[in-house]
This record gives sequence, structure tokens and C-alpha cells, in this order.
Amino acid sequence: MLLTRLAWTVPILLGVSIVAFALMRALPGDFAQAAAGTTAVTPEILDTIRRDLGLDKPVWQQYLRWIGSALTGDLGTSFVTRKPVTGELFPRLAVTAELTLIAGSMAMLMGALTGLASARLRGRVDWIVRGINGLLLAIPNFVVATLIVLLAGLYFPELGIFNYVAFFANPIGNLGSMLLPALSLALAVSVTISENTRAAVLEVSSQDFVMVARAKGLRSRTILLNYLVKNAITPVITVTGLQLASLLGGSIVIETIFTIPGMGQYLFDSIDNRDYPVIQAIVLVAATIVLLMNVLVDIAYARVDARVSYE
Repeated sequence: MLLTRLAWTVPILLGVSIVAFALMRALPGDFAQAAAGTTAVTPEILDTIRRDLGLDKPVWQQYLRWIGSALTGDLGTSFVTRKPVTGELFPRLAVTAELTLIAGSMAMLMGALTGLASARLRGRVDWIVRGINGLLLAIPNFVVATLIVLLAGLYFPELGIFNYVAFFANPIGNLGSMLLPALSLALAVSVTISENTRAAVLEVSSQDFVMVARAKGLRSRTILLNYLVKNAITPVITVTGLQLASLLGGSIVIETIFTIPGMGQYLFDSIDNRDYPVIQAIVLVAATIVLLMNVLVDIAYARVDARVSYE
């Protein structure tokens, strides 16, 4: 099953690379025009820049040259910095991965606890949790991030909202600088996890085997852990895996708001500069991460639920 899933990622990544490559070329303007800006530049100078960067060749030749290099681990050279994209991208990817890991952990914890509390306690707790979830679903995460910045800057100025600290320079300071951005990312994801956890627990609670367990007089904790959670976790794994993969997309805006030097901010700046190699590399790396996350979700299915079989 694992080898089959990994084999399917190859044509999918090939399709993603073609779409990303074609869409960048479909945008109006190119790097030569973006670099010139408002300065009056003759067509001859623009043609020289394009020729130096290989942008004068047919699109299919540009793609074959790029994808051939990518297969060997060479993601190209940045048009702006004239440095290898790999050397600039992966340190930023590490920052984004840390932010995503912290946000994902917070989202899973908040979502699972609130969803479980909503399903088990019902009444006022259920209304409060669902009301907060509905509010967070209606508000985009960049608005939530902006509100967090404003409130933290007003009431907790000592936090240093825009002062990113590298992990190896100061691990404690790094976690402190990641806390608010991670919370901004986690809130929207935790809502989906919470609602699906609530629905799954409520569905399992009405099953016959749970009724029999209660009739036998088993302890509430035993019923919760061995019957409810164990049988309700399968659909929650699906949602959680997909939502954690979506954190990569949300990190673009969040990193820009909190000035975190991650992959998202790198992509935002590269789009503005029409830095094709960087954009293509980021899209390809992000797609790979999402596909691998889906494979991990499939594996988790089989490990958690014995009824799931891929044979």
C-alpha cells in the first residue's frame, strides 16, 4: 500500500509542476519588467535580461530544463539574489515547519478537547463551544491574526510581536516569538477538528456496543477511552490530516503579518518580484509535503482502525 501511494505521488507532482510553471508564465509581465519597475528601459535591455536568464527560449524548453534539474535536486537559481534556490529555501522551510508543527499541536489539542467536551457535557458547554466555533469559522485567519497583533501590542507589549528569534540563537525566545503566529494559524484549524470530533463522538455514543458497556456498569473513563474515543478517531484523523496540510497555505499570510522569515513570506516576496525559480520550487515542495501527509493519514487509518484494510 505504501509503495503504491508513493508511486502515485510522482504523476501528481509532475502535474503540479506543469500547472505551476504554466501559470507563472501566464501572468502579465516577467522578471525583466518587474526588475525595471517604473524606470524607462529600452526593449533591447529587457531582451538582454531575458536572454541571460533563459526566458527567451520556448516555454516547453524552459520547463524541460527546469524539471530535469529538479530531478537531480537542483531547483534552479533565484533571479533576484542569483543564489541557488535550494540553499535559500530549506532554511526557510525549517522555520515554516516549526511554525506548522506548533500550530498543528495546538490545533489538535484545542480541537479534540473542545469537541469532546461539547459532545460529552452538552448543555451550556455545547452551546458555548459551538458558538465560538461558528464565530471563528466566519472570521478569516488573517483577520484573527491582525486582532491578535493589535491586542497583544496594546496589552502585552513586552512579548515582542515582530521580533523573530532563531531557534539555535535562543530556543526559549524562539518559542515565545512563535506562540502568537501559531495561535493565529491553530484557531481556524481547531474549529474543524472540534466540530468533527463532536459529531464523531455523538455518533458513536448512540451505537449498541456503547449502550451495552453502560448497561454492564463499566466506568465512564473506560467507556470514554476504550469505546468512544477509539471508535470515533478514524474520521477525525482524516480531517486532522487534511487540516494540518492546509496550514502550509495559511502560513503565507501569517508569516507576512508577523514578519517571520519562513517559506510563506519567501513565496509572497517572490511572487511580487516574478522570481520564477523560487515560486516553482516552493509550490513543488509544498505539494510534496501535502501528498506525504495524505500517505501518513492512510497509514494512520490502518494502524488505528483494524476494520480498514488496503489489501
